[in-house]
Amino acid sequence: MRIIDGVYIVGGAEYNLSKGCNIYLIDTGGELLLVDIGLEDDVKLVEENIKDENLNPKDVSILFITHPHMDHAGGAARAKRLFECRLAAHEIAAKIIESNFQKSRDRSTAAQVEIKLHGDESLTFGDFEVHVLDTPGHTKEGGDLCYLIKANGKSILFTGDTAFKCERGLMGGHPVTAWIGKRSSEDVETYLNTLRRLSKIVKPDILLPGHGFLALREGWKELNECIRIVAKHLEEPCLT
Repeated sequence: MRIIDGVYIVGGAEYNLSKGCNIYLIDTGGELLLVDIGLEDDVKLVEENIKDENLNPKDVSILFITHPHMDHAGGAARAKRLFECRLAAHEIAAKIIESNFQKSRDRSTAAQVEIKLHGDESLTFGDFEVHVLDTPGHTKEGGDLCYLIKANGKSILFTGDTAFKCERGLMGGHPVTAWIGKRSSEDVETYLNTLRRLSKIVKPDILLPGHGFLALREGWKELNECIRIVAKHLEEPCLT
């Protein structure tokens, strides 16, 4: 499903496109990039959804992972075989993905990560750039990234599970705090600092989260709402 010219959502349970997380496709004009891949069973669905956009799945050159949770990266090995693409992830996430998610309750096939990222770098594809942002706070082990692009004059932020559209998100309207659970206040403070730093360095027109609904206008407002909710969580730890 096209979001704007050159940017598509090709996976996501809310859109009946796949069973797992939101999966995005970027058409740079010369090659295709994926952001997250979901579970192993999602990969074939993603392939079909790419074809439905009259694009060639074999043109996928890089799969970018936002964080090393199964619902976002579990299908990485299968995607690499099917699309013959390279895998990009945070260097911390890479250790988990390459060890077949041994710290996860579930297991998936290990996948080699060819491009190990640390944040605060940019990858260039012709005239097109993907800016990599280090965003710790969601994954306990670390390894969280957001990706920022410019397309059609708009700033687009792919947030994984770092930020959601709060109006109609997960868990009864509190998507951001749904996964905080019994985290220590130090963990939540790290996450809050990440959100605040994000809001200072980027003002996204469009915010594309890892789950739930898309913020297609004034995405920066959703980022500010995330900050408000997480700050409230610190004041009232019973909120989950």
